Formats: sequence, C-alpha cells, structure tokens
Amino acid sequence: MNEKIPVLGILILNHNGKRWLSPLYESLRDNEYSKSKIYLVDNGSEDGSVEATLEHYPEVNVIRMPGNLGYCMAYNLAMPQAFADGCEWVIWANNDILLEGNCLNELARAAQRDSRIGVLGPAFLAWEGDDPNCDMVGNHPYAIPAMKTKSCEPIRVEWVEGSFLMVSRRCVEAVGPLDPYLYFYWEEADFCRRARYQGWRVVLVPSALARHYMGGSSASENKNITAVNHLRSRNYYIYKLANPFQSIARNFGEALHLLLVILKGCLFSKPELARFHLRVFAGILRDLPPIYNKWKRDRKGKLPPPLRDGVSSEKVKVIHRRGANCASN
Repeated sequence: MNEKIPVLGILILNHNGKRWLSPLYESLRDNEYSKSKIYLVDNGSEDGSVEATLEHYPEVNVIRMPGNLGYCMAYNLAMPQAFADGCEWVIWANNDILLEGNCLNELARAAQRDSRIGVLGPAFLAWEGDDPNCDMVGNHPYAIPAMKTKSCEPIRVEWVEGSFLMVSRRCVEAVGPLDPYLYFYWEEADFCRRARYQGWRVVLVPSALARHYMGGSSASENKNITAVNHLRSRNYYIYKLANPFQSIARNFGEALHLLLVILKGCLFSKPELARFHLRVFAGILRDLPPIYNKWKRDRKGKLPPPLRDGVSSEKVKVIHRRGANCASN
C-alpha cells in the first residue's frame, strides 16, 4: 500500500454494549492498521462500558454523550472530534462488529483508488461460518462472487450497511452530517443517497471482510421493541418519500403503493401488522410538511442540521483523549 495511507477515525457507537466491546477492540488491534484513532462514542451507558474501556484499552478515546442520542446525533457530535485529531476518514461502527484480518488496509487501499469515492463498506460474513450474511444475500447478491474471491475491485452500490461504514471528511463537508430527523434506522442509506446525488461514489470492497451480529448493538433496547419497529418502518417510508432523484408526487405514489402491497399481504393473515402499518402511515401523513422540506433540502443539496431542536453539544464530555487532557466541549 502507498505509504501515505489515510488516518482513520473509528467511531464505535455504544449503549450498554459492554459485552461486545472487547472482541471488537481486539479485532481492531489484530488489523494492525498503523494510522487509526479509535473512539468509543458512548450514548449514556450504565453497564460499565466506559470504565472497562478506560481500564483495559487506553488507546481508545472516550467521548460520552449526555444520554442516548441515537445513531445520527451521536455520530454528528463525535465526527468533529475525529476531524480535529487529523482523521481524513471516519468509520461509523456498531459495537457488535468483528473485523477479519486486513479489513482496514483493504478499505484504505480502495479509498485511494478514486478521488470520487466518498463512502465505502466491507463485505459481511455470517457471524459464525464463512457464508455471506443476510445483508449481502438480500441487498448485494451480485457482489458475492467477488467477495468469495476477495477481489480488491470496488463495486458501486446504492448504499452500504451503516454498521461499519467509512466516509471521507471531504464527503461529510460537502454532503453534510447524518440527518437527525431520522434518528435511528435508514440514516446511512439516506446519507449514501445524498452523497450519490451530489456525485460521490458509494462502493463496497469485496476484499475487506467483517462480521456483524445484527441486533447485538441494540440488544439493550429490546424492551422497547415496539418503538424500534415503529422507527424502522417510519423511517423507511420517509426514505422513500424524500428521494431527491424523483419528484415528490412520484415518491408519494411509491410510498402509497408500498403500503397497499403490505396491507394486501397481511390484512387477513396478520391483521395486527396491517393495523401497525396503517398507524405508521397515518403518522407519516401528519408529518408530510417536514418530510417535504427534507426532500426539497436534499434536492437542492443543502446540508441538514447536525442536531435536532432541544439537543446541545455543550454537555458532550471528552473524558479520555490519548495524548490530550480531558475536556468538555
């Protein structure tokens, strides 16, 4: 690899996920990437995640959020810290990730191939075994042959999985941060689409391999499974409605068609699921003005705000920074 390899800032989002952290930290150590800075972006954990990290992994910088800010705002608050530390690329990482050997080097090598590449992601193996995981099978089946041969040729995709997504500082500065209107779910697909809309390339790197437990990072939220399912469904409808590549009228028609297809499939066999989607879509109808504003903003290439109303960066604590004094921002 070129000696001028990029500095990577690996932002690990965590909320009460202590049991996942040590294996991830060890897999990062095993990758032996010479220019990386690791950050634990902690969303108000109460399970000792921060304390265990400080005790056993002093190389990890710890940024503590004032509470559980979700995916978008936590990363939006952490990215400026990494950029200030000289990171040229950042990685949004879930805590339930394991990297195969040389994953970071393969991603960095691919990033240097084309200045138009703004977003990259690895290919994912099943948590146990060496078969492609369900994300690869369901979303990127055409990439599986290249994945099996560990091809280093990047493959253009519409979006890469947000559990381990690498994005350049230049892309973030041009496209803007993650859209906090989505909070959690479909936010990475939305970012990738905004990047593509502005001319950036989004690619999957078959030779970079990782494993995602899928669900482990949000296991502590299982008690709120109804709210999680609501967010996932709500945000998918918003994602469909806010597509900047199409007119708002066409987007609405496609979202309505999606709802009708779902209702047709479950109205009699799963009436509760049908009622659930009707409730979600009723909420979408009430939120059409802000969704329309998002579509209009994305279509014009304007940057979204980094935070939602009522959230401040003042209580974010950098409680450990390798080579620097503790500070509050």
